[in-house]
Amino acid sequence: MRGLKIVSVLAVGTSMLCGSPSSVDAASARNRYDADIQWAEYGIPHITARDLGSLGFGTGYAYASLNACLLLDTVMTVRGERSRYYGPDADAMPGFQKASNLASDVFFRSYFDPDALENDYRTHHVDAWQLITGYAAGVNYFLSRKDAATHMHSCAGRPWVHSVSPRDIMMVIAQKAVLASGSAFTGALLNAAPPGQPRMDNGPVPEPASSHAGSIGSNAYAFGAAVTKYKTGILVGNPHFPWEGSNRFFEMHQIIPGKLDVMGAALGGFPLVNIGFNHDVAWSHTLSTGQRFTLFRLMLEPGHPDHYLVDGKPEPMSTRLIDVPVLEKDGGVGTIQHTVYITRFGPVVVAQKRGLTWDDKTAFAFADSERGNTRMIDQWLRIAQSHSSGDLLDGLKEIRGLPWVNTIAADRHGKILLADESIVPDVNVTQNNPCILKVLSDTGPVILDGTTARCDWTRHSPLSASVMPAILSDTTVFNSNDAPWVVNSNDRLKPIPVIVGPSDGPLRMRSRMSMTAIQQRLAETHNAVTSQTAASIVLDDQNYAAREVMPAMEQLCGDPEFAAQPLSTACKVLLAWDRRNQPDSKGAVLFREFWQRVPKTPQIWSVSFNPDAPGTTPNTLALSVPAVREHLKAALLEAVDTLGKIHFPLDVPLSAVQYRSTLKGNIPIPGGREFEGTLNIAGFGNLTDHGYRNHSIVGTSYFQVVTWDADKLHASGILAYGQSSEPDTPYYSDQTRLFPTGKLIDLSFERSPKSSSTTSRQEHISLFHPTSSSVESSSHPE
Repeated sequence: MRGLKIVSVLAVGTSMLCGSPSSVDAASARNRYDADIQWAEYGIPHITARDLGSLGFGTGYAYASLNACLLLDTVMTVRGERSRYYGPDADAMPGFQKASNLASDVFFRSYFDPDALENDYRTHHVDAWQLITGYAAGVNYFLSRKDAATHMHSCAGRPWVHSVSPRDIMMVIAQKAVLASGSAFTGALLNAAPPGQPRMDNGPVPEPASSHAGSIGSNAYAFGAAVTKYKTGILVGNPHFPWEGSNRFFEMHQIIPGKLDVMGAALGGFPLVNIGFNHDVAWSHTLSTGQRFTLFRLMLEPGHPDHYLVDGKPEPMSTRLIDVPVLEKDGGVGTIQHTVYITRFGPVVVAQKRGLTWDDKTAFAFADSERGNTRMIDQWLRIAQSHSSGDLLDGLKEIRGLPWVNTIAADRHGKILLADESIVPDVNVTQNNPCILKVLSDTGPVILDGTTARCDWTRHSPLSASVMPAILSDTTVFNSNDAPWVVNSNDRLKPIPVIVGPSDGPLRMRSRMSMTAIQQRLAETHNAVTSQTAASIVLDDQNYAAREVMPAMEQLCGDPEFAAQPLSTACKVLLAWDRRNQPDSKGAVLFREFWQRVPKTPQIWSVSFNPDAPGTTPNTLALSVPAVREHLKAALLEAVDTLGKIHFPLDVPLSAVQYRSTLKGNIPIPGGREFEGTLNIAGFGNLTDHGYRNHSIVGTSYFQVVTWDADKLHASGILAYGQSSEPDTPYYSDQTRLFPTGKLIDLSFERSPKSSSTTSRQEHISLFHPTSSSVESSSHPE
């Protein structure tokens, strides 16, 4: 493969063969990675191994088999090498937000301490390190195959295609730890320079993680024995993540006989299932409202803008000179040097639009609770081995390794769980705390006083597990990315520390839709919910905004002022609409274009928010307010005008404008936006004459429904974008074609994949690992 640099995989060396057969066999067993992979339908691997290292090996190989280019692109990012191959100005995705390649490279070359991370893994997290090293070996094993290039059409021959190291995989995992914290400040880190020195990059304005919940987020639902037909638990997991890039999920089944048996999905490059199930318990995660970071305002020593005062004494900022290789216009590679300034709290950041400046008096430092998190693999391994919802909760409290998510779980006994046991700083966000200087917005980062050491939470343990919100129940729990003070229609968790999330505030429409849909299912089934009725909560694509708005629009459309064109036609389309966001829904597009112009209208609701009725308030459009009526009319006219300019009829079906483009044609995608209150999120770009921009879809990704019947596990699900990121493979879109039909895949777990009629291919892979001076490989389809 042109440009492919691979660590050689050699035959057994003569030094190994000189020993007796028994010594060779013993060394082989001790120093060999072995994994069996049963490839089932839709490219789902069932990986069996004898130990964690071999499991990592099989997992890395399986992932690379379908996503090698994506993984190597991610490795290029975490190595800080994007500018070297694509120049400093092109776009990168260091997390959930765009930044320049240069900003991304400076971030990854300066933000982490790889030596400290690796030492911590090797010393304190041996199981995790075995998985990491095995994973890297599995990736390299795939890359060493003679036919690897035929599976890597999107990157074969690129100069950045080469073998990976355990440290590369470690850094991919470190990247995932700061998705809701440090990565959002990538541009602000590059932009930080003392007054009088040029700033290199303005970058995107950093936002708190919760601001992304309109596209990136999740729903999860658990039903307990008191409300299910078979008196067991039911778990519905519905994460909304990007369809492209390093945070695509990958489905897999991981088995170490007698020790581990878990199935589900993991983010790319992660060696263990993140969302999934075992024989006894199923779980999912949702983006938590907890703040992973704070800012510290620094008072600077007069005349020395790189010195800050703590308890009246000046402390010099330390500096790191970062060399970034950069592709130049003539094709050569040069170097850009950048100095990063670091305080006891963390690096200095500058984001002018957020008020984060650096002048001769003040500066701001960024402190991140996830920067050195090496416990994530240990945490998900403990989750995978849990025997019940209660046992899972115990594991969360013991390890404290979850980065930025809530956990929702259900077990075969009918006990269910909702908990936020993620890591947040131990900061008391109250008006009487003298350390608190400012909160940038209701959900924005806290600014602390950096002039006194007593405000420095970075030197102490995170917020105690004893005050984090958690509930075990046998009825229902849900989360749709609001703070978990509301867990169902009846139960409340109070008080929740402010830094974990706001309590007693209005819920987003998606949370209200969740509460409404749960109550609908309980009423329809007479508290005998099945997995099918639970799954339909998301898959029926109800539009909550329409539930709240259309009764008033019916009244408004009856007024004489709406009798003239084009309003009369628009009203007919809206009134005939099924109030869902399914591919054949006519009126969904018009309503979306109308409603997205309305929500921030002053005095829009006649019934205000009531914390005692969070699932139903605010409500009722205030048609008695003339300004509201005029705004509704103007918004509808603008929506009509928008569709007219791009030549779409007002009753254009959703399938004509909301689709995924593939080499075999367009595939319609169901779902809606956050502001519509649709649970099945489908985040697309702006509407054009070709439909909604679809180059970076965000929304329903991995969807699973798990339950038990007489202790027999039943699991089904779908990976909306398919297992492979290579557009020319069948596994790129095979599940996408199922997605709009509402059909789910049977996730074979109880039965052996070897006996399954859907199994298409079997592989055994084996490799001597580095304790020996030589390596051996074998691979054979059966």
